[in-house]
Amino acid sequence: MSDTQMQMHDTIRALYEGIFDADAWQRSLGALCQVSDSVHAALVVLDTVHERVLVNQVVNPVPEEVAAYHEYYEAIDPALPFAPRMSVGSWYIDSRELGAHTMRHSPFYGEFFRQFRLSSLMACLVERKPHYEVFLSLQRAQGRDHYSPEDARALDWAIPHVRHAMALRDRTHQVSALAHASAQMMERLPFGVIVFRDDGKALMANSVGEAWVRRLLPAVSIETSAAALASGPLRLDEWRLSRPFAEALRAACDPANMQPAQALRAVDGGGRQAQVILIPLPPAHHLAMDWQRPSVMVAIHEPGIAPVTLPAVLRDLYGLTPAETRLAMQLTSGIGLPEACELIGIRRETGRTQLKAIFTKTATGTQAQLAHLLTRLGVRP
Repeated sequence: MSDTQMQMHDTIRALYEGIFDADAWQRSLGALCQVSDSVHAALVVLDTVHERVLVNQVVNPVPEEVAAYHEYYEAIDPALPFAPRMSVGSWYIDSRELGAHTMRHSPFYGEFFRQFRLSSLMACLVERKPHYEVFLSLQRAQGRDHYSPEDARALDWAIPHVRHAMALRDRTHQVSALAHASAQMMERLPFGVIVFRDDGKALMANSVGEAWVRRLLPAVSIETSAAALASGPLRLDEWRLSRPFAEALRAACDPANMQPAQALRAVDGGGRQAQVILIPLPPAHHLAMDWQRPSVMVAIHEPGIAPVTLPAVLRDLYGLTPAETRLAMQLTSGIGLPEACELIGIRRETGRTQLKAIFTKTATGTQAQLAHLLTRLGVRP
């Protein structure tokens, strides 16, 4: 592998590593500096609403240079008027767009670039959004030749990778924020929630549910027999189920016998009782974290905990929109879809679309199954 191919490989690898590690983008921009004979490389964001320039990532940063640019030279930057005319993937090359004569007589070059020992600049429009634009900006040191179209063409291979890595990083941050929000919503629920995979692995749980993971699946074995579980006296902190949880978990994950929900009764050594509800999750559910295997949401209602309200369950556990929640609440009262649409004030076509979304998100197929599911969860309107 040649040195150029190695630099290309290192640049691309670091870009995609940068989806999770911001420092990796520094390595990628550093490799681009080497391959283009540049002293600085940066991802520059042009805020088109407030008309200001922000530096997002930079290699070999010079804080004084950034401060001087924002304080005075941004207002006379000859590259900025070219930005609106550029298309995604195109390059601004100062020697081509301005010419050597203009560059020699421009205070931007005569004062700013000379002060920081720079000679030339080129930038590629990587992404254009409604309110901002992202550029890959490169600068050469004093004494080096000005950038040329050949220099830009030599870097064209990198631009699609920069764009894709940026999109993946944005998506990753969105998913992370959604997961954080989902965890916060689960913590607000007054009952335990656990998501199990079909093999008994707990994928996630709120703080109330964490204590129940070992209670439901003892460390002995997922194949523990009902007879073994039923033998011997209970300790005060020990819970016994009306049916082995592993058996109920297998039944809930059986694609040939799908049920909206099933319930177990739990009793501890002090005589307290709790209800354990198993609800199969469709692959599209936002809590189904492993789409390759069936998963089940388990809700545990302990004694002395008030039932959660129906809108909270539909919002926090199933991700129903406010409109879908309103329709579901009408339907669970026992009326039909036409009457529910009339009461809410929506068209029947809209109601049918919302009902389809409700069934998909709750893994039910009929109003009776939906009502059965919510009854099992112990919620109240």
